[in-house]
Amino acid sequence: MKYRIFMFLSLMNFLGFGQEKKETELKTESELKLEEIFFIGDNNFFFDKSKCVVEHNNNKVTDFTFVGNKEIFEKLDEKDDFEFKYFIYPPELRIRNLTLTKNMETRITKNNHLDSEVGIYFGEHGLFEGDFFIKNGWIRIIGFGEVYGKKYPIKINFKL
Repeated sequence: MKYRIFMFLSLMNFLGFGQEKKETELKTESELKLEEIFFIGDNNFFFDKSKCVVEHNNNKVTDFTFVGNKEIFEKLDEKDDFEFKYFIYPPELRIRNLTLTKNMETRITKNNHLDSEVGIYFGEHGLFEGDFFIKNGWIRIIGFGEVYGKKYPIKINFKL
């Protein structure tokens, strides 16, 4: 277990999550269990639970669709310095037809990206690469997604 926590924290540092200490960044695995989040860059879009879909049978993911909260998106859009100011709808991350290991985890990379349907939809369709876990009643996703060709860190913590 300690090895997995070490590997998880090492991955977070590798992806750049441990570089600066900002209020929006997660510091430890235990903090992942505290609240639901849908971060793209420094923006937490939370979730529109009525539009999120979670369908899986053991380690076979049929459809996971995570949709940002429209009201939160609109409040962020009111800020002059909001990076995604000209977008018209909140982000979505879709994961379909994904097979997880027995430990209920997997890594989505360029090499296995086409085995499943995985993408970030925010202004346009973009690629997503990262790590995916289902543990202790939570779905956790940490990686990078493309938004108009620019890579952004993405962090999702969703309570089952």
